[in-house]
Formats: sequence, structure tokens, C-alpha cells
Amino acid sequence: MLRRGFKRTGRHVLSFVHDQYALLFLSFGLGLKQFYLCTYLIDFRWYEHYRRCAFLGFVTAALIFVPLYFAKKRKILYAQILATFMAVLMVIDTVYYLYFSSLPSVGVLSFAGQTGDVFSAVLPYIKWWLILYFADIILLALVQKKVQVFVEKQKEKFFVHNKYKWMPIMATASFIIAALYVGLPQGMGQLGIIWNGGFDTLDNAKYYNVLMSQGIDLARNINQEMTRLSSDDQKMLKEWVKLNKPTQTTSDLFGVANGKNVIMIQVESLSSFVINQTVNGKEITPTLNDLSNTSRYFPNERFIIGAGHTSDTDFVVNSSYFPMSDASVFVRYGNSDFSGLPKKLVQNGYSANVYHAYKRDFWNRSQAFKSLGYQEYYAQDNYPKGWSINMEGLNDGDFLSKTANYIKSQSKPSLSYIITLSSHAPFSVNKHTKSLGLNISDYPDQVGGYLEDINYVDRVLGEFFDKLKADGLYDDSLIIIYGDHTPVLPAFKAGSISFDPNSGQNDEVPLIIKIPNDTAGKVYPNQGNHIDIMPTVFDLLGVKTDQLMFGQSLFASKENALRTCANQIPVFSDKNCDAALNEERFESSQIIKYNQFSNI
Repeated sequence: MLRRGFKRTGRHVLSFVHDQYALLFLSFGLGLKQFYLCTYLIDFRWYEHYRRCAFLGFVTAALIFVPLYFAKKRKILYAQILATFMAVLMVIDTVYYLYFSSLPSVGVLSFAGQTGDVFSAVLPYIKWWLILYFADIILLALVQKKVQVFVEKQKEKFFVHNKYKWMPIMATASFIIAALYVGLPQGMGQLGIIWNGGFDTLDNAKYYNVLMSQGIDLARNINQEMTRLSSDDQKMLKEWVKLNKPTQTTSDLFGVANGKNVIMIQVESLSSFVINQTVNGKEITPTLNDLSNTSRYFPNERFIIGAGHTSDTDFVVNSSYFPMSDASVFVRYGNSDFSGLPKKLVQNGYSANVYHAYKRDFWNRSQAFKSLGYQEYYAQDNYPKGWSINMEGLNDGDFLSKTANYIKSQSKPSLSYIITLSSHAPFSVNKHTKSLGLNISDYPDQVGGYLEDINYVDRVLGEFFDKLKADGLYDDSLIIIYGDHTPVLPAFKAGSISFDPNSGQNDEVPLIIKIPNDTAGKVYPNQGNHIDIMPTVFDLLGVKTDQLMFGQSLFASKENALRTCANQIPVFSDKNCDAALNEERFESSQIIKYNQFSNI
């Protein structure tokens, strides 16, 4: 009886294979293409990412062809069309990765009509071997008739009439179970984070493979496009802005930097506790120490980040809006019509450019920076290759040196927004960064590495300033330097530093503002938040605006300044702090979520 059952099941399986051979062959071919992308092309950092991406590539390929298992007519034709479409997508993914070291997102593809200027640069990456992505489709077309004749003959031996209908369902269930088995422990645990906060498509691929991560990106964009604010809610939002928006805060310094260049430098993980401190008998940040003593220095400035981490700082300082706790603004709403610093300055005759030697589409920055109004984004693909540390981008020394050349060539006046990288976690060191002479093992986890790395960044900032001086740009520019957020470090004591993560030190980053031709240093303790940087720039440049800003000029007099609450955040109303902040955060999120920037 058991033997007869196995034999019958075997005939069912063979009958299923006979009918579905084309789908099985093409889905296996698509799996191989994704296996190549995951294991030979994409440079994931950990083996576990390779393994999960590659395995889920085969599972995803199988699931893509599942609906055709149930087709009764033109099954093979539909399978060939689907396979051709997927092969074209694999070619796009490959060429895009070879050029940008990233994977395209739906937002990036929406700008496909604007890529003519980079076609000549991409052309060398269109290789002859890309035709291999179509090899399985071509092979099937060549042998299809012979295989069909063979299958028809074999059916007489193995076909079991209407007894194998359950096989497609069983195959589908097996693929889904396999996907859940691999994805559930880590990938499924990341789904909420990726859906709301998100990273770029390449980073998501380490959890979900290439095609699945692009599918998530597509679903997320469709969901965003389908989300609308009712007309009544729009009216309520406009009324709230009309009643609550304060007039632009200005100061006695209004227009002191009128018509000057603006250079904003966002230093990765720069915390206040290293400024004007020593370790091993050496200054940790001698360049920033000197600058803080001759500039306007805010030693205890606060930062605000949400689900978007560093990208939230990009958004906050360039828009003076609040970040969102459940989503990265750049990733989820990066194609919105943001109001902000670069857009306003471009209207006032400035050129506006971003510089960051990392992956162009990480945090969806390429698209989000366009939405903010930046005219050009100089990313990793615009810089020469060189050594890296902690992350996979170019070291800050070579990055800042090349950036100084770019700034020199921009039309003036210019806004230059610079994002450094070398002091990013996990704070490892190499021969270029080990200048303090620390024995890393003498310090708690990552502390020694952080001190060496931030010292290195300070040193190359000094070299960057020297280039600006040589080019006549230093004295003619409004220079703003701040940390994006504090590093995650344990409590420690080293040299003159005593750091406690449970104290206010964990919320404080330095902000240094060098006003052109002003060398009179002044300290502003316990004042300011990242949300105030944009209004402060407008104040110093003498730019008037009536746009909604949730921050204020840091130099506003007591008579003109708004009341501040937790984390030194200004508030509009006379309600208690919690109520006022909650209200402003909510209205800010409504404007962002429903893209109401131009409607208020």
C-alpha cells in the first residue's frame, strides 16, 4: 500500500513537472541571476547577508511565476514575457550598481527622463555579458518545440488525469514557508522598520534580496501616492498655520553676512565632550578648539532625530521642520515639494550643492536633496577611489580636499552642504587615523577608536580650511559646523574627559558659527537646537521669508525670541510645554505626510 502511494505521488510530481517545465526552468534561471547579484556583484559586508539574499532570490523567483501555474492557455508565452521583463530589470540593476554602487528605487526610476546627462558616463558599464541575463529565455525559445514533443510523448506514461491539481498549491506553500523560514528571524523583524523608516534598496536587499526589496519599495511608494488629506483637514491645517505661525525672528546681526558664501559642515558623531579637551597629553580637536574660540560657539546645542537617524539631521537643518518618529522623512516622503534653505537661497541668486562621499541613494538622499532644492549632489561616484574607514565611503581627507575644489568652481554666492563620514561607528582605526597614540585596548568598547577618529576628522578639517584660505573663500564665507548626533559610547574617563551617557552629555553636540571677517569669539551656553540653524542662516544673510519654520534665529534678542521647552526647542503658543510641542510636532507631521508645503 505504502509503495503504491509513493509511486502514485511520484507520477503526480512528474506530471506536474511535464506541464510546468517552462515555468520551473525560467524561475530557476531568475534565481541564478539573483544569486549572481547577491554573491558576486553586490559587496555586502557580512556572509549572512550574502546567504539570505541569495537563498531568498531563488524563493522570490519561484513565487513570481506562481500565478502562471494555474494558467490554462499560452502559459509558456506569458512566462517568456515575464522572464524577459525580469531580465531587463536585472540588467538595469546591474548597470546601476556598477556605476552607483547601489540599487535603483522607484523614486530614482521616476527621474529616468532626466538621466541623459549621465548616459555617456554609464555607457562603459553596459557590458557584452549582460546578454547572459537573457540566456535562459533564448535557450527555451530554441528548444521549446523539441521539448514540447518530448513532453507529449512522456505524458502517455506518466500523466495522471486531474490528479495533480494540488501540486501548484503545494509548490506555492513550500516557497512561502521557505521565505518565512529564512526571513522570519531577522528579515520579518525588520519589515516594520524598513516600511516606515527604511534604508535604500541595496541595504534592504540584505534582508529580503534584490527583487523583494524593490517590491517593498514599490508598495511603499504606491501607499504614499494613495494617501490624501481631506479638504476639511486641509482647511484646518491652513487655519492652524495662519493663527500660530510667528513672524520671522531676526537679530542685531541681520544681514551681517549678506551675499556671502555659506558652507555648512555636518560632522558625523561629533559630540561636545571632545571640544577643548585633551587625552594622552594632546588636544583631541585642535582645529575646532581654535575655531570655537574665535567664532560664535554653542557648546550645548541639541539635536532631534527620529526613524531616519542622520538623514533626519539633513532634513531638520535644511527645513526647520520636525523629523518623524515612525518614518524617515527622506525615505518615505523624499519626493515631496519640501520648503527649505537651499530652495530659498536659490531664489535669492545662490547656487546650492551637497557633498557626501557615500552611496548616492543611501537614505534616499539623491531624491530628497532635489526636493529640498539642491541643484547638484556630489556623492561617492563623483570622487576618486581611496581608502575608507568604518563605512565604505571615501576617507574625509581626500573627500574634503576634492570638495574644496568643487566649491571653488561653483558660481558665487554659493551654499555648500558638506556631510563627513570617517567618524562613523564602529570607530575602528588605521595608520592614517592613529595620531593620538592611544592604546585602544586601554579604553572601554569603541572609546579609543572614537577619539582617534574624531581627532583625524579635526585634522583634515584644518587642511580643508587651509585650502579655502588659499582660494580666498574662508574669510568670504559664513561657515557653520555642527555634529549630526552624539556617538553611542559607554561611560568613561580619559585625560580631561569624563563622559556619562546618562547625563545631558548624550544630548549635546557643538555648533560653531564663523561670521565672515569676525574673529571675536563668544560662547552661548545651553542654547539652540538643530531646528534653529536654517532661521539663523536667513538672519545672518539678511534673507526675509514668510515660510513656516519651527525654529528661530539663535541670535534673536530676548524681546523677539520664542519661548523654549524641552531640548531647547522653541514653541509658538503659551500652552504648557508638552501640549505646545505635541501640537507643533503633529502639525509638522501632517504637512510632511500629505505634502502640504506649497499649500500653507
